[in-house]
Amino acid sequence: MNKKFTISEDCLNKAKQFAINSVGTSTDKYARRNQNNVERIIDQIKEGKVAEEIAYTFLSQKFNNIKKPDYEIYEKGQKSWDSDLKDLDSKLKFAVKGQESKSAFLYGKSWVFQKNANSSLYDVDKEIFSNKKDPNNFVCFVYLNIPKRVALVESIVKVDWLHEKNLFKPMQVQQLQSNKLAVYHDDLLEFQEEIFQI
Repeated sequence: MNKKFTISEDCLNKAKQFAINSVGTSTDKYARRNQNNVERIIDQIKEGKVAEEIAYTFLSQKFNNIKKPDYEIYEKGQKSWDSDLKDLDSKLKFAVKGQESKSAFLYGKSWVFQKNANSSLYDVDKEIFSNKKDPNNFVCFVYLNIPKRVALVESIVKVDWLHEKNLFKPMQVQQLQSNKLAVYHDDLLEFQEEIFQI
């Protein structure tokens, strides 16, 4: 299966418009994550949606009934953790994590997860850190180079496998360590033969 994709202008414009439209419902969430720069929040929402589109394109090579990325704008009270993509036939669920090349240059290639054990807030990756094991839960890691319009699906692995291998590590930025963990690309490469599990 192809793992490298071109980011189309249409995909980028659609993701950017979604980010602009939804940023007003997300600023409180990002403030709780110690993030207050609205332009950067828009970029992060846009990058996340582009990553979902790339993951969808990749997964649709294998699954015939993958739901497309969701572009609905949810109000604050309506938001909840849910898998980004689902295959309606196999019932597999995929959380999509994207990282843009600028961030990789600054902090190393890695993907961020929201974790706050004492929180019931909607912006926590509850299914990732749930005590209940679910063999149908996967994470798809996507690397983006938006200036060059290139994306790469780096890995798709079971959530349980990430826990078993102890791959959730502290963030490099100290102020983000209280509510975030990261999975680092170099750590994944130690298990090169296992990082595509579908």
